[in-house]
Amino acid sequence: MLDRKTIALLLCTVLAVPGLALAAMSSTNYYIYADSVDYGGGTGTSTNFGLQDTFGGFATGISTSTSYQINAGYQAATQGTLSFVLSGTSISFGSLATAGTVATSNVTAIVNTDSATGYTLSISGVSGTALAAVGDGIVDGAGSIEEYGLAVSGSNVAYANDAAVINGLVLSSAIAPASFDITTLTFKAVRAASSVAGTYSQNISLTAAANI
Repeated sequence: MLDRKTIALLLCTVLAVPGLALAAMSSTNYYIYADSVDYGGGTGTSTNFGLQDTFGGFATGISTSTSYQINAGYQAATQGTLSFVLSGTSISFGSLATAGTVATSNVTAIVNTDSATGYTLSISGVSGTALAAVGDGIVDGAGSIEEYGLAVSGSNVAYANDAAVINGLVLSSAIAPASFDITTLTFKAVRAASSVAGTYSQNISLTAAANI
């Protein structure tokens, strides 16, 4: 007789900030984000400071209009930023003692980027054991079956229903700069009377990457 089932999830994060689509020069493993033709320059250091300098550049500096800004020249070039924070790195359903009762646990992901092409938040790795993956788009235990899945909520979520927790699942994305974009991940699980008792756990990796 099944008396309990314990499920714990461990989340880890990966932050990927690829170069913008138009790198000046690139190869299989490297790219030069910004280059310039100058008369000279170099790197200088002291105990407390570092200095990168160039001289002899043409048409450098910052130019602006109503809608755009140009940062011209090697020293003015910026690659952009992307930050990714989780509200926690572990969640637990505890013991699933009642068949047909859905247990939930949440974690919040916050992405902030000034990338002109936006970002994509996705699952990049899953390992461990879990209940049977949801197959009908909703974790509710209908038909006395066990189910496990993930719902997402927020302004830029990638899907509306409950989805199976699989590698490559896109959770949210934006096609423009995002200011502290919040995505709530709600993990759901329900056991059936026929479920095998035991302890289930997963390691799930999440990746936030700037779009290219």
